[in-house]
Amino acid sequence: MTSTTRGSSMSEQPPTGQPYQPQPGYQPPQYQQPGAYPPPPQNRFNGLGLASFIIGGLSLLFAFVPFANYASGFFAFIGIILGIIGLVLKGRAKLLAIIGTAVSVIALILSIVLAVVYTAGFVNAVDEAVTVDPPSITVPESTAGGSDSGSSGGSEQSTIGTREDPAPYGSTVTISTFEGPVWDVSVGAPVLNALDQVKAGNQFNPDPAPGNQYAIIPATVTYRGDSSGRPFELQFSYVSPSGQSYDPTFVAMDGQLTDVDELLSGASGSGNVVFEIPSEGAEQGTWSVSYVLSDEKVYFGGQ
Repeated sequence: MTSTTRGSSMSEQPPTGQPYQPQPGYQPPQYQQPGAYPPPPQNRFNGLGLASFIIGGLSLLFAFVPFANYASGFFAFIGIILGIIGLVLKGRAKLLAIIGTAVSVIALILSIVLAVVYTAGFVNAVDEAVTVDPPSITVPESTAGGSDSGSSGGSEQSTIGTREDPAPYGSTVTISTFEGPVWDVSVGAPVLNALDQVKAGNQFNPDPAPGNQYAIIPATVTYRGDSSGRPFELQFSYVSPSGQSYDPTFVAMDGQLTDVDELLSGASGSGNVVFEIPSEGAEQGTWSVSYVLSDEKVYFGGQ
């Protein structure tokens, strides 16, 4: 059996001297020529770089728009982040990412700088618009005594209307802004022991705290502006001899200045302003009035 197999195997070999014939379906190996290399991979499109470029460009435009530059600074920061991510991505085009990052950085800087500049300009414009001129004071002839200090137009030489030299009761204070006169205010002599009046207004009004008393000052206001105004634009206070300031107190009674509604130009209204003040030294205290948009006060007083 062994000899038969060997003989069969030998019979399959080609005769000596004949060329070798490959088996059907056999593919000879392909060999690459020396020095031939595959082409380098092409850089793909960088979507993040494009997004950074678009966001940075829009942020740069809106950086010059007042108040819109607050938002443009935020979006410029996003453009910077997208541009940096686009730069570190492998196999992506870098040009748009570089340009987008640079434009976003410029937009962020301009947004911050111009936001500060525009805000400062807006604040200055508002301050100028609400500037209140020094109040002028007209003293009644019966109390002026014909002296030169009978009236004050806000000059530096006159001190009338200050806490040290309060205007007499019944004087008229004219409060003006850059647009002209706004309010005329006149304060009458106070009622220093006004518990009976307060209780008459409403029996359920509380008693003043120990050592305190109710006081009432009558006030007349006239609106001088172009449109209309309300008396709550005026602030009244009592200043004790020690310098402590007291605001009006709330009680339920009729005839208060807060009951006066809107006043048109030239219209007047009168009412009482109620305070709870210390009883000690009440006669030596002063009363002040100021405009809500100004810290400058005019003081009234007298014996």
